[in-house]
Amino acid sequence: MRPNVLLYFVKYPTPGKVKTRLAKTVGELEAARLYRELAERNFEVAMSLHQRNVCDLVIAFDPPEKREDIKRWLSLSCEYLPQCGGGLSERLKHAFGEAFQKGAKRVMALGSDTLGLTADIIQQGFEALQSNDVVVGPAEDGGYYLIGSASFQPKLFEGIAWSTSDVLPQTYKTIN
Repeated sequence: MRPNVLLYFVKYPTPGKVKTRLAKTVGELEAARLYRELAERNFEVAMSLHQRNVCDLVIAFDPPEKREDIKRWLSLSCEYLPQCGGGLSERLKHAFGEAFQKGAKRVMALGSDTLGLTADIIQQGFEALQSNDVVVGPAEDGGYYLIGSASFQPKLFEGIAWSTSDVLPQTYKTIN
């Protein structure tokens, strides 16, 4: 395993199961199509770093029973890890724990539906983790699109009101 591991969190783009808030406006099929497009674009960004040996790429996928469909959709050449646990806290803890247990030195999690993501942003995150314990890519909605750590820190994901504008402030409070 390379010292840097990127956990790419993705859901299979089933209408009605992804971008549910957006679906209320544009419909389930269109929301799933948009999610798929964005997830594919961001996967290409993540894969480019893997191909340049910047990081190992682990696809943290949901739902677990869609493993083969997701492999056909994205890539057969990556490592796949089912998202385990009921909520996002448990899923993140599990994925980070697995990566560190396998020998990673720096681990970052990235959502698949981030707008404007570039390889440089991800690479800067890994570089920042060489001298910082935690990195966070803040999102405009009060959450984050990226989080990384240089050691397994499960407390980063505890006590967070996910899908609210409080995610980022709660995360910063935990870090400090």
